[in-house]
Amino acid sequence: MRKKATKSFVLIISMIMLSGTLAACSGGDNNTTEKSNGGSNSEENKSSNVSSIPEETTLNIMLWGDKPKQFDDVVAEFERQTKDTLNLKLNFTFTPQADYVNKLKLKLAAGEQVDIAFDAPWMNMNTFIAQNNYTNLDSYFNNDKYPGLKKAFGEGYLNNNKFTGADGQPHTYGVPLGQYLGDLSAIYYRKDLAAKYGMSDITTYDQLLAFYDNVMKNDKNMIPLVIKNDGQYGTVTVIEGNKEMPNKSAAGLWDITLGPNVTATAHIQDNKVSAVSLTGDKAENIAAFPEPFNKKDYTTYQQIREWHDKGYIEKEPIVRKDAKGTFTAGKAASMVEGLSNIDAINAQLKAGVPSAELGVFVTQETARNKVQPNPNYVSDFRIWNFLCIPETSENADRAMAFVNWLFESQDNHDLFELGIKGKNWETVGDDKFKYPDGIDLTQNYSFPGYMLTWNPNYIRLSSTVPDHLVEYYRYIADEKTYIKSAVAGFAFNQDPVKNELANPDFVKVSNDELAYKLGMVGDPAKGMAKLQQKWESNSRLQQDIETIKAELRKQLEAYLDQQSAG
Repeated sequence: MRKKATKSFVLIISMIMLSGTLAACSGGDNNTTEKSNGGSNSEENKSSNVSSIPEETTLNIMLWGDKPKQFDDVVAEFERQTKDTLNLKLNFTFTPQADYVNKLKLKLAAGEQVDIAFDAPWMNMNTFIAQNNYTNLDSYFNNDKYPGLKKAFGEGYLNNNKFTGADGQPHTYGVPLGQYLGDLSAIYYRKDLAAKYGMSDITTYDQLLAFYDNVMKNDKNMIPLVIKNDGQYGTVTVIEGNKEMPNKSAAGLWDITLGPNVTATAHIQDNKVSAVSLTGDKAENIAAFPEPFNKKDYTTYQQIREWHDKGYIEKEPIVRKDAKGTFTAGKAASMVEGLSNIDAINAQLKAGVPSAELGVFVTQETARNKVQPNPNYVSDFRIWNFLCIPETSENADRAMAFVNWLFESQDNHDLFELGIKGKNWETVGDDKFKYPDGIDLTQNYSFPGYMLTWNPNYIRLSSTVPDHLVEYYRYIADEKTYIKSAVAGFAFNQDPVKNELANPDFVKVSNDELAYKLGMVGDPAKGMAKLQQKWESNSRLQQDIETIKAELRKQLEAYLDQQSAG
């Protein structure tokens, strides 16, 4: 892509996400950035600043998942670069996802020293804020002592990501980590196979189905579409993205995630809550919703079953542990994933099948056509991942100094997001990157940026992203693409109903429905009707649902009244 175009792309993203605050954030940062990037290692700088070097401190940082390969090398490089400025040692603890939430709870309850913790509203963040477990970070932002934070986090961006504290006022309780307001679902397919079948690039849904028919006809041992066994990024996404779906937002219906496996739908009219339904709820409780949302609809599950019977998906996708690995090993013709993962998928496919060529088809028709606003893209303009400072930390200032350093410059940011320049990656133009020739990508540094580094100011796209797909990155970065939720800014406090939300039957409801998302049930309408009866006859589940709904209605109505008064 031409340098002029890439520069424009970065400017577009920055203007959109910072909501007009660039001018206030740009002054006087260059000298600070330059000092942190290189000047601190000069002999002259060492002698003049020796008295100002802080005492060496170790920060304990909790993230989830597996530790990336070569991560220790990146930490060592950071400590080398900042020895004479920040003088920090970083002790990262990576915890398996299944154990992370409980381990973080236990550490905070025991008062163990945790200086930075990854958290999110879909984890424990709302509850921990309500319990005063996280530090109010207001004073660190828009503060000249922290130029990196001032540069990277404009007022509009911060205001959209505040949480109500114990004083009833909104505050910043976490560093918001995000690049875009959403991600585009994409079907990654074997473009070389399409060419083999005499097909051009896939640009329509009918062409996609024809591609699957050709796979079955010409490569019988290959799975046309491999799907994840958790139902995410699967056939529901593909089918519903290509048929006319009723518009929930136009009907005044808004989904609210209350906790793992628990989602509520609230009908809001004239700024009042008129009806609420919850995961596993009785069918009669949606009767007050506008048509056609006032009754159950299983047509999507029926179409998924048709795909199953045709052979487009596997007979038993529940046992498929690694959909992406299956695709990149050359055993499947397509998979579904977010557009943001294009580079990793392309690299792994090339490693597994060197002759393969990756094609990309944007799953949803409205997104393919860049419809604005997109009725399927409802947003509260909030980021969903945060770095929090526990109240028990004795190193809040030093922890925020580290976070400030991360966002002081592109180089600082790139060290943790991409690794060591020249070793793990190379620059391409002003805002793209590529991997060095001959590098073993399976052993290369690869970090999940949503846990530490994502920010709209510091986006590097892979050099492999085709120019026509860059237009879609612009599309998902544009606020005009999204419909603002009527409950934007509302954060549900889980604490009053934490026991009800912990009811294991919510997990069972999710597991019950999974088989239908995977197309494994012969008569979906009949089977789902039986499941509905099973859930409704579970008195404990229904009692907990009513308790949660009452608390949600109470909190939501208080929020809506506050918004009206404001």
